[in-house]
Amino acid sequence: MSKQPTVSAEALEQLRTSLEAALSLARELADDPLLARIVAAFRAMPIDDRPVIIGVLEREVTGRLLAKATEKAVGQSTHVNPNARLYVRAHDSQLDRRAFDRDEMMIADIRAMRIATAIRYIPELYAVWKEALREAMDHVDEPTRAVAAELLRDGLAAIADAQAADEAKANAEPELDPDAAEPSPDADERGRKS
Repeated sequence: MSKQPTVSAEALEQLRTSLEAALSLARELADDPLLARIVAAFRAMPIDDRPVIIGVLEREVTGRLLAKATEKAVGQSTHVNPNARLYVRAHDSQLDRRAFDRDEMMIADIRAMRIATAIRYIPELYAVWKEALREAMDHVDEPTRAVAAELLRDGLAAIADAQAADEAKANAEPELDPDAAEPSPDADERGRKS
């Protein structure tokens, strides 16, 4: 007859400790929505990025705590930077210019303007768009904002050029139809005699 393995008191104690830790963590997550957010962000993070991001967070928190402890003596304090970035952009110098074909860009611009028209005339959507655009500015650095501003100025200049061209066309004298028959001098002479 085979013996059933017996569960030792030590194994039961380890299980109880693990369950208590799990319960404690579950309570913390339920009571602290910020902790739940950081856990969710960690889970969403690419696995290769995790050690680096955690290292950055640990270093920054350690520096902040040290600064808080010494700010009176040193006369210097630190504060949170809401615009800080953990990822930096890298530009590939092997850019395939064919991806930016002039006609494709023009078509994309037309689509964007048509979508903009829809956004502008749906009040709820317009309000959400403005809020999202404003918040987006907090997530990019100043050089990126400067480029966006320059592109917007270019867009406004293109609009002004198109409006000026339309106005010039509207104010131009009507062109004569080349197919219309011109009155002959003889017809003019006959009209005077009768």
